[in-house]
Parts: sequence; structure tokens; C-alpha cells
Amino acid sequence: MFVRATAAWVEGATEQTPAWGLSAMLSTVAEAADEDLPGQILLQLPVGYNPHFGRPQPT
Repeated sequence: MFVRATAAWVEGATEQTPAWGLSAMLSTVAEAADEDLPGQILLQLPVGYNPHFGRPQPT
């Protein structure tokens, strides 16, 4: 939802454009943060955000 909304807001963007930026930002935060913080954040997000944090999608 967030990625689609961002893509719609940025002129000429595809859904992939903000997804790349989101992944770059969140994976950097995950590396810099305490090891538990990304997991706590992911518990509050819809399914599908794990790859943005540089983590595999749970099966």
C-alpha cells in the first residue's frame, strides 16, 4: 500500500521506483539498529516487508 501510494505521488514513477528507495533506507536502518528493532517493526507491518529490511520472507 505505502509503495503504491508513493509511486502514484511521484510523477513518472513505477511501483518499483519507491520500492528500491524504501529497501535502501530500511535495510540501512536494520543494519544500524539493535538486532531486535527490525523484528519489532516487522511485527507491526503487513506481510511482505521483510525483503525491504534485507531479510528473507518467512514461509
